[in-house]
Amino acid sequence: MVACADSLLCVPRRAPRSSVSCGQATEKVVLSTADGRRLLLQGCALGAPPSKASSKGVEALLKQLGFLQLDSINSVERAHHLILHTRLDGYAPSMLAHLAEKKRSLFEHWTHDASMIRADWRLWWSHRFVSARERMHKSAWFQGQLGKHGMRHIVKVREAIRDRGPLMARDFPRPKRAGAGWWDWSPQKAALEYLWRTGEVAIHSRCNFDKVYDLSERVYPEPAAHPPREAVVDWACDAALHRLGCATAREIAQFMNAVSMQEAKQWCLHAVQEGRVLSVGLARGASKCVDGVAVLDWKSRAAQPMQTSGARLLAPFDPLIRDRARLLDLFDFDYRFEAFVPAAKRRYGYYTMPVLLGDRLIARTDLASDREAGVLRVARVFLEKGCAVRSTLTATKEACDRLAAQLGLRVVFPRRCSKHTPA
Repeated sequence: MVACADSLLCVPRRAPRSSVSCGQATEKVVLSTADGRRLLLQGCALGAPPSKASSKGVEALLKQLGFLQLDSINSVERAHHLILHTRLDGYAPSMLAHLAEKKRSLFEHWTHDASMIRADWRLWWSHRFVSARERMHKSAWFQGQLGKHGMRHIVKVREAIRDRGPLMARDFPRPKRAGAGWWDWSPQKAALEYLWRTGEVAIHSRCNFDKVYDLSERVYPEPAAHPPREAVVDWACDAALHRLGCATAREIAQFMNAVSMQEAKQWCLHAVQEGRVLSVGLARGASKCVDGVAVLDWKSRAAQPMQTSGARLLAPFDPLIRDRARLLDLFDFDYRFEAFVPAAKRRYGYYTMPVLLGDRLIARTDLASDREAGVLRVARVFLEKGCAVRSTLTATKEACDRLAAQLGLRVVFPRRCSKHTPA
């Protein structure tokens, strides 16, 4: 890596790209990495310029995405809000709270991680409730959090919510224990998580990002249905592929973690046989071609022009980049979220956000919000290989200016940046 004098600009080395050789997949239709990028960008609602935010607009966007990953880190802004800021001009967190807590068009639970999910998908979650119950009963760690009288705690917490109404973990007394950490829960907190993950209680609202729990039947009048497993697999795989455009069985399975890898593989085989999807080769990385499937209209989707306007910053858990292996293969972008990496071992910074311009990731920024000073502080900018310094820095600053305006802040960049000489 080559760094300039003021440590603002760094250019990571990359191995030269070579032509793709598809081996046994040469008889199949092969989608290029450019095709894969365009299909994914469209499915992630990044194929068009940001639209003006409104309650209806946020709801429509979440229906398109399917779900929104939640995260508590507030260094710049919480990731779920950043994901919406990227796609909507004038978005405010109150819009999301209204949909989740008043209109109830969203519910909170787990996909591949804790997420806000479109409410009409809740009928598919009964299988996840059952599997969560089985998993938590077998988990030695979780049973340790519940303590010796685990089921007694669960019953008491359930009764407290029934009798007293919506409650938070802080509403229950917490015994003091030495060495308590982030994942060291009280038995009552563990009981709340058990009841939530198994579907008995739901997230009623959030208070300073703390969960407020209530009985599910009081939050969502309609009980979750219990469709056959085959129907769940068909829905989950179809919903994933619709948003990915083309994918491997692994990518389909990991989109929501609702199905196993074997179930995704079998679905791909059957869907191809039924003519609902296409069996294709997927060019990945510098020289790979892997087996995958694509939506029937992939060619017309991929041919649609990119209607973007300016660069945008992406949150670490944005739908476009959360699958790091796919990100590296399609965008040649090696990304790691370093908030939990010891400071001395970080390569880029505590909270780095990639910069998207068109269908390319051109840079990444190390930045943080200084709310007391009213500024978004950009510590460093890292250019991707082959990107011109001046134009990339200009695009990056525009992306930072846009986000800062969304957050009600102003950008502070270092005053100078030296040109670099690639190694």
